[in-house]
Amino acid sequence: MSCTHCGASTVWDDAVASAVCTACGSLADPSQSVLTSGYVHENDNPLWDPAPATTLKSLRAGHSWGLAGQGKETRDRKNAYAIADFIKSLALSLNATGLSPRAITLFNQVRAADNFQWGEKSKRVAAACLAIALRESNRPDSLRDIASLLSVPPASVIREFTRINSTLNLSLTIVDPSVYMATLQSHIASALTEPQQDTGLPDTLTKSLRTLSLLAVANTASSLSEVLMRLSPGHDVFRLPVPPTACAIFILAIEAENRALLNPLATMAQFLGSRCHLSKAVVMSRYKTIQDEIALWIEKVPWLSKYEGKKGKVSKRLVVARGIKDVIQFQEDLWEQKTRPTLELDLDEANDGESDTSSLLSRPMKRQRLDPSVSRAMQFLKDPLGTKINSAGNSRACTTSSHLNLATYLLANPPHHKPPSRLQLLVFERGGESHIPEDELFAEGELENLLRNPEEIEILRQTFGWTENDEEEEKPSGAKRKAKKKASNASTPETEDGILNGSALSPSKKSRLNMEALAQFMAQDDDEEGDAGDFAATVMGLEDAFNDFDGDYDVTADDIGPSVNMMKESSTPRRLHRPSNVHFYGTHNEEEVVLENWRPSTPEHITTTSTESRYEEEYD
Repeated sequence: MSCTHCGASTVWDDAVASAVCTACGSLADPSQSVLTSGYVHENDNPLWDPAPATTLKSLRAGHSWGLAGQGKETRDRKNAYAIADFIKSLALSLNATGLSPRAITLFNQVRAADNFQWGEKSKRVAAACLAIALRESNRPDSLRDIASLLSVPPASVIREFTRINSTLNLSLTIVDPSVYMATLQSHIASALTEPQQDTGLPDTLTKSLRTLSLLAVANTASSLSEVLMRLSPGHDVFRLPVPPTACAIFILAIEAENRALLNPLATMAQFLGSRCHLSKAVVMSRYKTIQDEIALWIEKVPWLSKYEGKKGKVSKRLVVARGIKDVIQFQEDLWEQKTRPTLELDLDEANDGESDTSSLLSRPMKRQRLDPSVSRAMQFLKDPLGTKINSAGNSRACTTSSHLNLATYLLANPPHHKPPSRLQLLVFERGGESHIPEDELFAEGELENLLRNPEEIEILRQTFGWTENDEEEEKPSGAKRKAKKKASNASTPETEDGILNGSALSPSKKSRLNMEALAQFMAQDDDEEGDAGDFAATVMGLEDAFNDFDGDYDVTADDIGPSVNMMKESSTPRRLHRPSNVHFYGTHNEEEVVLENWRPSTPEHITTTSTESRYEEEYD
């Protein structure tokens, strides 16, 4: 078939679905249409070509049976499509969808070179390949953001990033400004230790820098650079050299930590630019560019005050300095809520152990740090006789065996930390506590050192207000008890004065009692008790007996009645005190009356027959 334009011969090309002229390159069929079957199933996936249906077959590998489509080639093809979709979704999360083909190509090259197993390692390799694609397009690699999306440690992604660069022999330029933050921090720290004349910084800058934590400033600068790469990945500032951008971000971080303006700003820009061999004008230009970008971010945070323009009372620099840390926190919270891409791979159970082993071998082993006491205990258990123990005690040979194991003490208490005491060594030498006499419990002069010297006693006496008279007045416990008994019987004016006036150990107390009113109140109580006694005698029917007593004599059983004879002879008589007047509980002329124990006689009832009851006789 010849070309319709120039008449030259044509060649069929499957990529354009048409015949192409070999001379002019025109298409014989510009519509680029291909006739296919009209029936297309709705669940067909153009990226996946399923294996032809076959019957159950024997793989003859390990005497196991498997279905069609479960072979290694089929599984690798499925995982390749899954990892391609994973890289596309990861690139979409970083607003870099156009870089997914390059990342997929890098992943296939790395897998062909290393031939690693599918699993977690493939996920980290895919993340590192996307970071390399970002770096090749002159954009920040965003390694930490990618690691947070995958929920893996950033160190593992950085390790794969470095390994892929060495495997494929790639050379990449640095685009991340956070790489220079440690250098700028050490530059300012060294300048603050030197004299002011050598650094050239004014007093205002030096004083403000000394009040800040340079580590916190460096962390804020790194976070600000990450947010800048995340929100504005295509900004013009990333197409320019990185050191001036890092200096400008560090100045903004200093103002954010100080929450105030940094004056003079030009001097600070010149000081940081001199470390990277930059001019003051370049650093100030980047500072203003990034400041304008942050001002746009502040407008999206609802609780921050916005820049009101030139007519506003607050300058843009101050608004940005006060809102940088809030903007960083706000953007971090939004980033944490972002949807994470997922990866589902078809893993071979037989190769899972190999994949885990390869990932463990690729990771460098960390040296385990042990406690010195634990390491010494291990050495003692390995070689008890060869271990040297420094002891401050006596080195005489032990003649008797102790019931305590010395190895137990050596393992529990390292000798260099706290050596054994004199008594512990003595117990070990003698073979027990019972073999130590009392005169050897304390060394010479040890007991005297435990007692207080006269100077300490005098200081305590002045502190607590003790006097020598108080010590002399102290008595034994028995004498104190006798003194308390005497004080309870009668109180002397001296004691009352001591209670009222107080002493050195107890404060003085005021007596607010009216003694005359107290005496009248007690007399009224005595009258009431006498009346109560008369009332009790009236109720018991003994008022006649008490009123008939006019003299001092003893009351016998004949005077009281015959019922007294019915009392037991062994009962002891009862003595009553009666007054000579009407009141039973008198306070004067008391006389003693002796009464034997008696009780009222039982009334006698005459019954006709022995069977009749006394109660039947009364109630008939």
